[in-house]
Amino acid sequence: MQRRNTNQRMEVVQALEFLGHASTEELIEYLEENNAKVSLATIYRNLNTLEEDGKIRKVKLKDLDVYETIKKRHFHFVCNKCGKISDIDPKFISVDEQTFKQLDVSNVCDYDMVLYGICHDCGLEINKK
Repeated sequence: MQRRNTNQRMEVVQALEFLGHASTEELIEYLEENNAKVSLATIYRNLNTLEEDGKIRKVKLKDLDVYETIKKRHFHFVCNKCGKISDIDPKFISVDEQTFKQLDVSNVCDYDMVLYGICHDCGLEINKK
């Protein structure tokens, strides 16, 4: 069943497109700061609906869950210092059928990867000290 695109749903998607990755709290704060006329219940309902419809996805990180719009397959990097979340193109990390064979696993239907460390900007800041 095709659901209609409501203004509130579009505002949630546009906010996620702008923010890149956002927790529910960050999304609510952004919408409130930008005078969006969306109630808390509507935000939560739309997050669930958009996820069910495959328009957004929840990314489970070590300390919290964030939402993002659906993009081509990618992995994530989270800076342990500033908390910034970056997308990583899979071409930089070898995860393919050969990798699965070497690990002696088969029939892998899905996978996700989150790397944790210090981002470039925080690394420069640390090295200045």
